[in-house]
Amino acid sequence: MEIVDSKGMYTILVDQRNRIVYEKNTGVWTSEDFKRFSDDYNMVFDTFGNKPWAKLCNLSEYQVSSIYKYLIEFLELSVENGYTHCAIISDNPITNAQMHETCKKAGLNYSFFSGINAFEDSIDWLESNGYKLKEFASC
Repeated sequence: MEIVDSKGMYTILVDQRNRIVYEKNTGVWTSEDFKRFSDDYNMVFDTFGNKPWAKLCNLSEYQVSSIYKYLIEFLELSVENGYTHCAIISDNPITNAQMHETCKKAGLNYSFFSGINAFEDSIDWLESNGYKLKEFASC
């Protein structure tokens, strides 16, 4: 399943078989952007049916946004729906600080990756945590 935001703020690719979500977020988000994103994730939650799942989240084009409160609530709901591990790709220390704080508050297992080998390293980390990934495609 592929979900593409109508305003181009995110793309979500769901690998149901391997219980992995590939996500790419871009730009500065408003509460309206986050509402669309959150609504779209109801389909993701339904796909996994409370079974454990993980995410490879590309934030290389995301910018810190004032959605902190919504993000924590969303991550807590995601964890309740089986979300266990998140590999975060980002070179931005401010984005990393925001994501570190929100993931920590939600009780999520996460790790940051940057640099030339970020995608390969993030895949290795997820696989070391029990998730099998396909070759990283277009996200």
